[in-house]
Amino acid sequence: MSKPQLMQGMQKDLTCQLCLELFRSPITPECGHTFCQKCLTQAPKGQDENGSTLCPSCQAPSRPETLHINRQLEHLVESFKKVPQGHCLEHLDPLSVFCEQDKELICGVCASLGKHKGHNIITASEAYGKMKRQLPQQQVLLQEARLKKEKTVALLDRQVAEVQDTVSRFKNSVREQLNIMRSYLNVMESSLSREADRAENSATAALQGERKSMAHYLEQLRQMEGVLKEVEGQEQTEFLRRYVFHCLHRLSKILSESPPPGRLDIQLPIISDEFKFQVWRKMFRALLPGLENLTFDPDTAQQNLVISSNGKSVECSEHKQAVSDEPTRFDKGNCLVAKESFTEGEHYWEVLVEDKLRWSIGIISETANRKGKLHASPSNGFWIVSCKEGKVYEAHAEQKEPRVLRVDGRPERIGIYLSFSDGVVSFFDTDDEDNVKLMYTFHERFVGRLYPFFDVCWHDKGKNAQPLKVVTPQSESA
Repeated sequence: MSKPQLMQGMQKDLTCQLCLELFRSPITPECGHTFCQKCLTQAPKGQDENGSTLCPSCQAPSRPETLHINRQLEHLVESFKKVPQGHCLEHLDPLSVFCEQDKELICGVCASLGKHKGHNIITASEAYGKMKRQLPQQQVLLQEARLKKEKTVALLDRQVAEVQDTVSRFKNSVREQLNIMRSYLNVMESSLSREADRAENSATAALQGERKSMAHYLEQLRQMEGVLKEVEGQEQTEFLRRYVFHCLHRLSKILSESPPPGRLDIQLPIISDEFKFQVWRKMFRALLPGLENLTFDPDTAQQNLVISSNGKSVECSEHKQAVSDEPTRFDKGNCLVAKESFTEGEHYWEVLVEDKLRWSIGIISETANRKGKLHASPSNGFWIVSCKEGKVYEAHAEQKEPRVLRVDGRPERIGIYLSFSDGVVSFFDTDDEDNVKLMYTFHERFVGRLYPFFDVCWHDKGKNAQPLKVVTPQSESA
């Protein structure tokens, strides 16, 4: 290797990768790379509790106690600085010209006779002026790149925060739901345990009574055995007298009064798959949110609807009511919404439809059209389930025709569950609170305000005059 190549190699090895200057107070981390003390100090810290410093090149961590100034390398840098600068290391001539092809400052000899012969050569001052003019543009490009990356870092920071918040809320929700389950199962365990204790006490008392009777009878049999053994040794006359007139009569009476055998008569729930399923269904209802205390909004009711004084019942009348023309009022369909609305969280309410032949219930968005003919579908802001002729149940999904649902029997009480976080609105047959049955679930990413929706449908000359009623929470009705 020639002396110039050696000098160039040394300069490269003694140059910090971060500031591109000769090392100042060089420090070599555990990974083996070397940086200026100031450059390394500004490097990002590790995330461990020891405060490790990450290598800017390979991201390897180094313990703080291992980061010391490399004195040997520092002395080598000082020695290298004594080499004349601004001269060609090969020809020792001033670096007066610039090779545009190799982007290198060279001397005149290198330009005319060396490896740069034939290249496009300009003076150092020309190169200086030219690159000086390019500097602002490079600074703008660098600033744009920096701003872009800063935005990316900020976005990543927000995403990290969102992930952490989502996971935190998920853990809290899991903890809350599981605590409800545990609480419910503890109550059920206590109830079943008390039922088992009562059955045990009742059966034990009965069996103890039977055992007492049996023990008394057993004592009589033992006494009779002793009498027979005593008679056995008597003479003929005495034997016949005692045996015939005493033993046979008494023995016959004892044997005829023999108490029936005791039997275990105890009734306990059988821990079968059906029992487990019943427990699950009861627990499912317990996990639903408490009943919302809804009231019908008279400012949204179509003219033919009559709302009860407590706001919990609505029916269709033949006569139109005197109402104001509110922007929120339905003008054609026999519909209305609740005063209450929701923008987040979980909510649950129940509607009594009883023996009403036709009805529709569910939720609508705040922006859903309320004038003229209603086109009920999720894309139009309607998520509803309806009943026709008291036997056909339909979900108004995104189809040309509503989806017909398979429903057992004729539900009289419908539960509606809304969850913004899960993006669902579900409808349940809740006639039997211990056997809640799912009718249908819409899946949607809800945005904005939602209102509980009710379509009473036309009264049909009294055939469908029955009201719709919202169920009042027990705490409110008490």
